[in-house]
Amino acid sequence: MNELMRKLFPGLLGLTWLLIAACANSPTLVPTVTPSETEASYTIGIARWVTNDEYDRNVDAFKAALADSDLIEGANVTYLEKNPEADSDKQRAIIQDFVKADVDLIYSLTTPGTLIAKEMAPDIPIVFSIVTFPVEVGLIESMAASGNNLVGTSNWIPIDKQLFALKSVAPEVKTIGFVHRAGEPNSTIQFNLMLGVGDDLGLEVLQVAPTSLAAAEEELEAAAPEVDAFFLACDTMIQGGGEEVVIQVARKYQLPTLSCNKSSVFKGALVGDVADFANIGALAGEKAVQVLNGTHPSNLISETQRGSYLMVNRSTANHLELSISDSLLSLTSEVID
Repeated sequence: MNELMRKLFPGLLGLTWLLIAACANSPTLVPTVTPSETEASYTIGIARWVTNDEYDRNVDAFKAALADSDLIEGANVTYLEKNPEADSDKQRAIIQDFVKADVDLIYSLTTPGTLIAKEMAPDIPIVFSIVTFPVEVGLIESMAASGNNLVGTSNWIPIDKQLFALKSVAPEVKTIGFVHRAGEPNSTIQFNLMLGVGDDLGLEVLQVAPTSLAAAEEELEAAAPEVDAFFLACDTMIQGGGEEVVIQVARKYQLPTLSCNKSSVFKGALVGDVADFANIGALAGEKAVQVLNGTHPSNLISETQRGSYLMVNRSTANHLELSISDSLLSLTSEVID
C-alpha cells in the first residue's frame, strides 16, 4: 500500500487484518446438499418372461420390499421392466440390453428366463423367482450357497404338503393320476418326487403324460376310470391351458383334483397347497436389498416361501359331495366359493 493510501485511510490496514482474523476463526461454510444428492441410486432390470396376473403380484411385492428399505422407484431406483412373452430370442435381447445399460442387478422370473440371464450376464448380480428347481436345473449349486452370481426364491411346495391337502379333503384316494407333459424335465422331477412320497404313504401314482395339449383329453379320458384323483403338475402344458382340460375331465368323472398352481383352484381344482407368488416376490426383494448393500449373492441363501398357502374350492367340494373340516378351514389361506 503506497504512502498516499496510508494517509487517506489510516485505519484501513488494521481493519483488513481484523477481517482476516475473523474469517480464520469462523466455521467453514459448505453448500447445503439434500439427501437425494448424496445417496446411491440403482438401476434394476426386470425380465418377466410372460404376462400373468400372479407374476404382477410377484413383481409388485419385489418392488415393495425394496421400498420398505427406502429404495424407492423414481427416487433412488430405476426399473427397466421388459417382457419377452416366453420367447427365448427376445429374452436374450433383453438381457443383452441390461448388460449394455450396466444395470446394478437383474430380477429374472422363471426357469427358462433365468437360465438365459445366467448365461449372458455372469458379472451382474441376478435375483430370481418363480423357479421350481434351481439346483436341479443347474442355476445354483445349492439353496444354501449358489456358488455364483445368483440367489433367489423357488415356487416349489414339497409333495408331502400337497398330498396332505388332498387327503384332508378326500381321504379315500388311493390312486392318483399325475398329469404333465411327456419329457418335460421340470415336471419329470416332480413325478419322481411324487413316486417316492406316494410309496411312503401307500398311494399308487399313475403317470398321465401326453406329448401335447391336443392329446391331453384323450389320455385323461383313458386314465380316469383307473384313478381316484388327478394331480396337476407345475409345467408348461398345465399352465398353458391344460388345467382347464384336466378339471373338465375330472368333473365329468366326479374325481377330486390337486394342483400346485394357484390359478387351477380358481378354475375348479378341489385343493392346492400352492406357492404364493407375492410371498416369494417379497423374499426375493429382501435379497435384492442385501445384494445392493454389498452382500455377494453366493453369501445368501435361496428360499422357498415362508409359511403355507393352502387353497380350497368349496364349490368343487360341494359338487363332489365332500366335506371340508373346520380344522382344515382354519389352515386355509383362501377359500373359493
